[in-house]
Amino acid sequence: MEGALRDLLRTKAVSFRNHEFANDTHGFTSMGVAVSIPDLGIQSNGVSIWHAPAGILPITRSEILRFGIDAPSGFNLILSERLVQSDCHLVDTFNFQILGPEEISLWIGRAVLSGDLIATVRGEENQKNFEQIRHIPDNDGTLVLKPLIEIKSWTTQRGMDGFPFSPLLLAARLWTVSGDLLGPNGESEPGKWTILEDPWSQTIALLDDVEKLQRAPVLRTIEPKSDNWLTEDRLNEELAKVIEQRRRGKYGETTHSGAVRSMLLQKWALNFDRANIRHVKILIPGWAIHLETEQILHGRNGRLYDD
Repeated sequence: MEGALRDLLRTKAVSFRNHEFANDTHGFTSMGVAVSIPDLGIQSNGVSIWHAPAGILPITRSEILRFGIDAPSGFNLILSERLVQSDCHLVDTFNFQILGPEEISLWIGRAVLSGDLIATVRGEENQKNFEQIRHIPDNDGTLVLKPLIEIKSWTTQRGMDGFPFSPLLLAARLWTVSGDLLGPNGESEPGKWTILEDPWSQTIALLDDVEKLQRAPVLRTIEPKSDNWLTEDRLNEELAKVIEQRRRGKYGETTHSGAVRSMLLQKWALNFDRANIRHVKILIPGWAIHLETEQILHGRNGRLYDD
């Protein structure tokens, strides 16, 4: 992310250069200094630019106050990959502006769409940058599904050419279930299933193929309404339906040739008592379509949802 921001600053900032006399402070790295950054509406006679790398905890007011003690005179711009607590913006002990992850994502997204930055996909030969569904990482929210629609074709087919749009990500859950299928006569067969819970379409579905998933880019991420997620009871019901199998039985009627022909489909169901069920956050690609009111285009089912 820091590299992308530096590339963007070289394009958008006026007279951007390294800040030879700025020292990094705890949690903030000096990126350089510019005369101004018109693209962000920053018109100043000198802007010291800082980067706050991604982290688990948000930036607090006390961190900003400590930063301000050592900050150089003049205007300071902080580009933060960490969330920013709202009271940080109320600090008035020095001249600064802080942009959080969503604002940075929108800025980078606009630059990609305008062609100022080129977005590339990591090569498949670099397996460290990819994970497969069967190897879901423990760290939350790192993978994104592949889109099933192409945005320009979608807008053209619906006569919506010319409407602005920007990329974003939609939160979903990827469930892994491992356990035993129990047959009608006490048989037991181990298995493992990967299941997508899509709260936007409120559906749940098996992902049968081993689909390679790319690590998610840093973009604006939209969470669904809390009641769109399945409750525990409903989740168990839906998982049971998706995992359950109907198999032709071994016994049936005897034909005139003496062969046994199975006529019944027998139910094989998951043994929930001994099943291991867990989930990680996964992201679905999408776009914000800027109509009279902003709507969200789902990147896999092609449907529009309210923001």
